[in-house]
Amino acid sequence: MHHWGLLLATAAEGAKEPSFTDLNFVTAAWVWVAFIVTFLILRKVAWPGLANKLEEREIRIAEGLKKAEEAEERARELAQKQEQVLAEARAEAQKLLADARAAADNVKNDLMQQAQTEIGAERERAKKEINLERAKAIDELKQVTVELTLQASARLLKRELRDEDHKRLAREVVEEVATRL
Repeated sequence: MHHWGLLLATAAEGAKEPSFTDLNFVTAAWVWVAFIVTFLILRKVAWPGLANKLEEREIRIAEGLKKAEEAEERARELAQKQEQVLAEARAEAQKLLADARAAADNVKNDLMQQAQTEIGAERERAKKEINLERAKAIDELKQVTVELTLQASARLLKRELRDEDHKRLAREVVEEVATRL
């Protein structure tokens, strides 16, 4: 025990307060050995898993970016198609309006033409009726004139004329009256 006692006494006398700059080679060696062992264990066990997880995450992020770009491209295509459909719908609407206007004009023109035709037919009918009425009036006037002439001539002559004389005299008077009209 003597040996331990001497060691303790020497340590107590010569002990000085440790400082931050004091290095102990053995402690430093143990720290390096622990670091290397920890490094090797991490390299064999943890880092492959971490590397795989990071790689999977990178792949997921890349796929997400790719899908986002595809979705953006599809959205652009859909917007272009929608714009094209709207333009076609506008053109179709303009065409339908133009067709409707043309159809309305055609109907109006047909109605006007039909009205003109009916007016013309009505005029022709009225002219025919007027001509018929005029002819009737002239015939009646001729008959009245013949009768008046016959009565006047019978009174003048104070005698009765035969049928042949009546007819001849009537024709002459009618022709004379007709030429004056």
